[in-house]
Amino acid sequence: MNRILIIEDEDMTAKTVKKALELNGMAAEIAEDGQRGIQMIKEKDYDLILLDLKMPKVSGENVLRVIREVQPYVFVIVYTNFREFTDIKALVNIGIDGYVNKGADADLQSLVDMIKEKLQPFSMEQAQKIIETADIGREG
Repeated sequence: MNRILIIEDEDMTAKTVKKALELNGMAAEIAEDGQRGIQMIKEKDYDLILLDLKMPKVSGENVLRVIREVQPYVFVIVYTNFREFTDIKALVNIGIDGYVNKGADADLQSLVDMIKEKLQPFSMEQAQKIIETADIGREG
């Protein structure tokens, strides 16, 4: 079973997302702020982290920097109302794997589908393409 960490300071949002993930067969835990999120990341490995940007104590951007130091290969999806493109561009450079708006027009099922897609194992065809691509340019 996949393990997901939701780092979100809005209690109702975090619980709603957690329930939706659990209904889709995923295990989810909640960190109520960035500081707690960092603590949990250092204690356990996760398959995916859903990260809010604007939180008390430690910002999402700073949490992301710690994630990339501690768990460099974990998927990170930013889930926030924050829409400034320059800030999202900076996050892409640090290493996010997706971005979803959680505003009034947010679609919870789209979020769940994105998470499921990220956590899906490679098919044999996808794995073969990766292997073929990696072999390009190799000699002997």
